[in-house]
Amino acid sequence: MKIADLKENNDQSIYKQVLDANEIDENCTLLREAIARDEAQYEDIKLKNCWTQNEILFHDSQLWVSFNELLQMNTIHEVHDQSSIDHSEILRTVKIIKWNYYWFSMRKTIDWYIQNCYICQCSKTLRNKSNNLLQFLSIFEQWWQNIIMNFIINLFDSYNYNVILTVIYRLLKEHYISCIIDDEDITVKKTAEMLLQWVYWTHDLSNFIVFDWDSQFIFILWKFLCKWLSISLWLFIIYHFQIND
Repeated sequence: MKIADLKENNDQSIYKQVLDANEIDENCTLLREAIARDEAQYEDIKLKNCWTQNEILFHDSQLWVSFNELLQMNTIHEVHDQSSIDHSEILRTVKIIKWNYYWFSMRKTIDWYIQNCYICQCSKTLRNKSNNLLQFLSIFEQWWQNIIMNFIINLFDSYNYNVILTVIYRLLKEHYISCIIDDEDITVKKTAEMLLQWVYWTHDLSNFIVFDWDSQFIFILWKFLCKWLSISLWLFIIYHFQIND
């Protein structure tokens, strides 16, 4: 339902519409019957503060609005769009409506209405955290400098294999290599062997590997690759004057 689809009913006031719907609505009738049986709850609705008078359902001193979505939207529209209210915020709108009306999941319905109110979205300042500046992606200087790896697991067995290791070259954003393995072989050593076989021997060693596994797995993976390629690792901590002075 769109807010723009709501139409004012000039023949009846909103209070009269709510009152008539309260009396004939099937769900309101079921609630009245549950109250008559002294039940504490009907489905997800607690009946502690609900009562009836002359076949009209109330919640505390508020008139119960039926489960008709259009009627609930018209009730919010009657309050929220008044010139004296001037499209007030959510909490104030809830407070004003609660003076006379009540329905189940009332706050959720009012939140949805105001978040989709065109005038509110155009006229009110956004309170969201400001976005940071866009960061430019680095320009690749050579082929296969940056790759993405991912394991596709929990597959049905096919020739005793049930895992696929995919390697994607980020420059072209194209899937390039698929290595089919068994889930018992998902180890750092086995992964490093496949990288050497399918990536390094053909395209040279990449500078960046994007992988969704934990940092410890990636760190040990790099150690295996560097060890087999006779690459010396020099691990160091960048100098910070806050802690080194």
